[in-house]
Amino acid sequence: MTGQRRCARAVIEYDGTAFAGSQVQPNARTVQGELEEALNRLTGERVRIRLAGRTDAGVHATGQVIAFCLSRRRGGEGLAWAELRRRLNAVLPADLAVRSLTAAPTGFDPRRDAVRRSYRYRIRQDGTRAPLDRYRTLEIDDRLDVAAMQAAAARLPGHRDFAALGSDRRGRTVRHLVEVAVSRRGDLIEVRVVANAFLRRMVRSIVAILLDVGRGRLAVAEVDALLAGGERALDGRAAPPRGLTLERVEYESKSNAGPERSEPGQ
Repeated sequence: MTGQRRCARAVIEYDGTAFAGSQVQPNARTVQGELEEALNRLTGERVRIRLAGRTDAGVHATGQVIAFCLSRRRGGEGLAWAELRRRLNAVLPADLAVRSLTAAPTGFDPRRDAVRRSYRYRIRQDGTRAPLDRYRTLEIDDRLDVAAMQAAAARLPGHRDFAALGSDRRGRTVRHLVEVAVSRRGDLIEVRVVANAFLRRMVRSIVAILLDVGRGRLAVAEVDALLAGGERALDGRAAPPRGLTLERVEYESKSNAGPERSEPGQ
């Protein structure tokens, strides 16, 4: 962030099917790894990116936010962000793209500065298949009780201890869950989950609870007791990752994040 560097923020989109996750890992194909390799190739310098949050293998994103800095002495000077975006999309693989790329506010941190994250989980019920959507939607044979799922979803939001759903790297489990909404359009059911931040696998754990309610395996009235059951209440259950998409990460206006404002909730 010094005078010798110019920094950018970007909104990226990816199909998580063939990625081992968003964060770089040794000997694995990751979103961060592909982006850094492309930036290194285009700028001739070793660029390290920061992400707004991690997503697991198989989880998608339409509004993941990243930030990175370029040295002015290695070709970063004078290269317009719009041109860099065009060049990046020309070399990135087909399952990863940069939707927008702009100058970053001074000191911008895509993870720490985020105030809200939004995820969507898609379920196609009753054995209905949609081949073009097969990697972005969970297909199940059951006919779900959507009204019961909606009633259960309404009990989830609030500022509370979500130890039953996971923890972060420091073992903290309190989060502010802003919204859990279930909607149906024909045989497609969508679960929208919004929070200030998420625990690892938290969204998929929420979807697992709602699926149990929809299948009649869990009563709506039992949801509160399940959440109060502590860290082993769900016994590690989580919906499969392919139905989950990180849609948006939001920032306070002072961080100049722009209209596409977009820890993981997978």
